[in-house]
Order: sequence, then C-alpha cells, then structure tokens
Amino acid sequence: MQRFLLIGWLALALIGRGRAADYDHDTLFQYSTLPALLAGLYDGEWTCGEILRHGDLGLGTFDALDGEMIVLAGHCYRARSDGHVTPVSDTETTPFACVTFFKPDLVLSNVTAGSLQELIAVLDRQLPSANVFFALRLEGVFGFVKTRSVPHQTKPYRLLTEIVKTQPMFEWRGVRGTLLGFRCPTFVSELNVTGWHLHFVTADHTGGGHVLDLRLTNQIAALDITPAIRVVLSTNTAFLKLRLGVDSSEAVKRVEK
Repeated sequence: MQRFLLIGWLALALIGRGRAADYDHDTLFQYSTLPALLAGLYDGEWTCGEILRHGDLGLGTFDALDGEMIVLAGHCYRARSDGHVTPVSDTETTPFACVTFFKPDLVLSNVTAGSLQELIAVLDRQLPSANVFFALRLEGVFGFVKTRSVPHQTKPYRLLTEIVKTQPMFEWRGVRGTLLGFRCPTFVSELNVTGWHLHFVTADHTGGGHVLDLRLTNQIAALDITPAIRVVLSTNTAFLKLRLGVDSSEAVKRVEK
C-alpha cells in the first residue's frame, strides 16, 4: 500500500511541477531561520494571517517568544507558558514559523511507542527517503505527553539556550489530542531543526506545547511527503547584520530537549 501511495505522489508531483497554483503545495513554507531565533531575534514581523496563507498545519513561536505556535486545520493557536492553549488572531506576529498544506501521502497503522525517541525510530524506519521533508499529523489517544512552552520575553532578550533552562513543563495522561510537526533533512541544519520537531494540542484545544516525551499505543500516523522548501528571510537590520553559518547543532540540542 505504501509503495502505491508513493508512486501516486511522484506522479502528481511531476504533473504539477511549475504550476503557480501549486506553488505552496508539497512545500514547507518557512519564515526566518532557526539560527536567527537562537541568536535572540524574537521580534515578530510576519502576521499569523500571512503565515496561514501558506499552509494549514505547522508550528513556530510568537513575538517576544510568547509561547509555542500550533497551526492545525488552518487555525493558529498559542500554547502559553502556563500550558493552556488559546486561539490567536490573524494580526499576531511571529519571528519564526513553518507551515505546509497538509495532504497525507503515507498512512501508518498500529503505531506504538514507549517514548518520543522510540516514536522517532518507528517513523524513520517507514520513510521512503531521508532527503526530503515530511509533515506529520497523528490524532488519537496518548498514554502520556510531556510538553514545554516559554514565557513572554522582555528586552534585552536572553538567548534561547538560557531561557529553556527554566522552561515550564506540563504532563498529560490518557489524553486525546493531535501530534503534529515536521522532519527536516540534515543538510538544512542552518535553516531549521533537523530530524523531527513536534508540537501537541489536546482534542479540546485547551492544552499543549512543544513535545519533550510521549507514549502511545496502536495509533494511526499520517505523513505528507514534502519535496520543496520556500524560505522567506527577514530584512530588518538585526538579521542583516547577524553572523550566520556558525555550527548551531549543540545549541539546537539544548533547546529541543
């Protein structure tokens, strides 16, 4: 079944290549870069309304690092630093976000994992390639989910590696919700998190955040093969003067885990 789905996806990709109407489909759209965020550039520039024009599923953060962004079914939510999730207006701004129009190409059944690392291993074994992007949407009942969010920051901004040392963390057990996010290839390490970057929101959209750990049994995972990336960079003075190209892998590990 997975082979037939992959062949169908390849055929559609070839047919649709170059058509303006499909520009943001099968594409990971990203505003700014992770290294810019690691460097403390937290001022929001793009609005959430602008981000939603480029995708209906995704993640990111908000102006002044005010919570974790969750984009699901075309709606934008904020996981606040108290663990609660609230809807976000189109006028809110973001310093970093990535989205795609989600349409599953692969469906994995009976997904079971005793930890986040085990889930990552399960997913990676099923991927047809490690050299393209993947979006994930997994809806179901989770035995356990551990998340984090970060509080609103004030200037002068501290670095993200310092902020996460005291990050608030939250736990749910026996909770229904949605796990979503992206897998990026290793060669885009100076743009985004490589490997899996996942956020979670409860089914009633009242709780969630950046995923640190989880457990799940016999759930169904949908994957969208995404062979293109479109990155829009900031043009503000702070970004233009930023020294990029420095290895940020260790900083990313500290921030993500």
